Amino acid sequence: MLTPGGNPQPVLGPLSHLLPSATDFKADWITNSQTQEFSLHQLSPYIGKLKSNLASKLIKSFTREEDIVYDPFCGSGSVALESWAARRRIVATDLSPYAVALTRGKLFPPFSIEHARLELERCAVQVSGALKSVDLRTAPKWVRSFYHPKTLREIIAWAEVLKRRRSYFLLSCLLGIAHHQRPGFLSYPSSHAVPYLRDRQYPLETYPEMYEYREVFGRLQKKVERAMKRVGELDYSIERSCHLRSAATFVPKVRVNAIITSPPYMRRLDYGRDNRLRLWFLGTSDWITLDHRISPREVQFLDLFQSCLRRWRRSLVPRGLCILVLGDSLCRSYNQELPETVVRIATKEVGGYSLEWKCTDRIPDARRVRRGYNGNKSETILILRRDS
Repeated sequence: MLTPGGNPQPVLGPLSHLLPSATDFKADWITNSQTQEFSLHQLSPYIGKLKSNLASKLIKSFTREEDIVYDPFCGSGSVALESWAARRRIVATDLSPYAVALTRGKLFPPFSIEHARLELERCAVQVSGALKSVDLRTAPKWVRSFYHPKTLREIIAWAEVLKRRRSYFLLSCLLGIAHHQRPGFLSYPSSHAVPYLRDRQYPLETYPEMYEYREVFGRLQKKVERAMKRVGELDYSIERSCHLRSAATFVPKVRVNAIITSPPYMRRLDYGRDNRLRLWFLGTSDWITLDHRISPREVQFLDLFQSCLRRWRRSLVPRGLCILVLGDSLCRSYNQELPETVVRIATKEVGGYSLEWKCTDRIPDARRVRRGYNGNKSETILILRRDS
């Protein structure tokens, strides 16, 4: 875990010689990075996640080794993992238990595939004992509709054991195979990123094999092997932490060199609803209330961001950087796009920041989880510098 100790390095100087052009970043917006990125990025799906290659470029362009990077809205953990891989110290927070579990899974994986298999076998022994106490009547009907009863009983037992052991890597692997129609997944036929049954597309009468019992251990074992396939050279001595905390109130124990994040803006995505099945296995049944907290509407988002910018100003080292990836949502309160609104709040209303750089590009439909989604059409990278 990240602990106080030592002073952060002085922040990077003027950025004029470092600034990439918009063209430099365009490839990262349109390129599919799944075949090149760390396999840890693919532990479990997450709607609206920041692309790993874009996160990597931001980290390597604007921070140095041993710098402290803070991601206050860590989501899927893209910034956290890429910071660790680039030898930066990392602090991350999020209000979603799913985001925190997933980010911890990426920040604290096993040292090797052998260690992963050993932990899996140890957990399996405890799961066999936990199965006896699982009562499916405690599961809501909508949860039970996704699974064969015997499979659901096993998933619940595995989730409870892994949570108790704080085995976040294995827990993330389990959540990653929680639903899909492919044979390696655990549910009845359903979508992968967002839990919707596909029983009309795959009716029981025509596809009875898709509604049979699916044993958890073997599928989880194969998922672990896939997750450890392309881990890369990671230094396990680097300080890293992830906290289930609000960005509006959390203060890192040490000053940070850079804040790099993509905040949940203007209720464009419903992180609670879209992750409701995985959240249920983590112990969060009220995803509606969670959605209001982690996917705030405009007025609440603007209040949140003002609070964050004030707190971040105190958390950043002098001349430290605040790097934000934002969508093109129209902010009705200011009658302008969200990036321009954030710049105005930071530089004029909160104060203590200057705008160093801005880059906007279109989000190609081919790279969306939801094809044809009529939400944000472009994203903007803003780099704000804390005044000295």
